[in-house]
Amino acid sequence: MSDVILVAVNDSRAAFRAAEVAVEYARRLGASLRVVTVRDPGALDRHPGAIDPAALARHADLAAEAALRHVAALGAAAGVQVSLSRRSGRVAAEILAEAREAKAALIVVALVDRPGSATRYIGSHTLRVLEFSGVPVMVVPLGE
Repeated sequence: MSDVILVAVNDSRAAFRAAEVAVEYARRLGASLRVVTVRDPGALDRHPGAIDPAALARHADLAAEAALRHVAALGAAAGVQVSLSRRSGRVAAEILAEAREAKAALIVVALVDRPGSATRYIGSHTLRVLEFSGVPVMVVPLGE
């Protein structure tokens, strides 16, 4: 059995909560943590004319790097070995590819936390990961 837990993050509170849970599981199990962030180039197309696409891409890259550094620090503080991965493409497909490549025993993702939404829900990327994963998937709610 693999001793790798994969957590997918972005710069959201929900993803950071999922990362905290993943770090704690890795610490308790003596597993290493693989942290992946995925940039979907197609996401830039959903904001036509709203902002300079190059500026939006730079912002997305900076946010992804900050998220990776944050989770790496959480892992280091817990004594967990952490490795980082940056991918580009369709989010669910890239998370699943990373899980296969890392030989992950568990994938940890966040329940969607949309500002202004009264209910939490499983987003489309998480649904695809749940549907096509060959390993267990833990979906972490934001919590209180």
